Amino acid sequence: MAELRWADITTAAGRLRVALSRCVYEPSDDSLLAIDAMVKLKEMGRTYEAVLDLGTGSGVLALASLLLFRPRRLVAVDISPYAVECARATLGPDAAVIQCDGARCLSGGWDLIILNPPYLPSSDIPHDECDFWEFMAWSEGANHERLCRDAAEAGNEVLIVRSSLSSFNVDSCLRNEGLHMDEVLASRRFFMEELRVELWNRFSVKK
Repeated sequence: MAELRWADITTAAGRLRVALSRCVYEPSDDSLLAIDAMVKLKEMGRTYEAVLDLGTGSGVLALASLLLFRPRRLVAVDISPYAVECARATLGPDAAVIQCDGARCLSGGWDLIILNPPYLPSSDIPHDECDFWEFMAWSEGANHERLCRDAAEAGNEVLIVRSSLSSFNVDSCLRNEGLHMDEVLASRRFFMEELRVELWNRFSVKK
């Protein structure tokens, strides 16, 4: 496995200590925006007993959800063995971190699924193993569709990061499984891209 290093990341949920590796996508603007959205959910009084971080990477979003919501059941999943190693270090030895392609290896439903999917246009697949797994973390390809479908099937609520650069039809994916867009919890515009974090739910939530 690749050598791990540690980073203290300043977020809206506080300073988070995260394990990183050169083979794993590092927390960036999209990660911070997702945490902004989770903080807003907390401020709205939302609580979640079962949380799944689907495509966990370094585990930073799972860690933020643990601190904010204190779920009884928290599971972090990633297909990359390097991401799983980082997330286990980030979340601690007792955390449920599973190497799996999507959520099909898990049973049951989830109150909240956190999904920051690969959403950037694909390019040539690298041959280096570390570069390959990092490429898988951001390259849209079929990865976005699979993760979105799994989240839509298993989540009562889905917190999803979306990019204006993505060509995947997230609306269709989630609506086909009976979810409805609740609201945009956070957004940020960059020079070439707009990021949004949306909350979708299976049931109508009265405000």
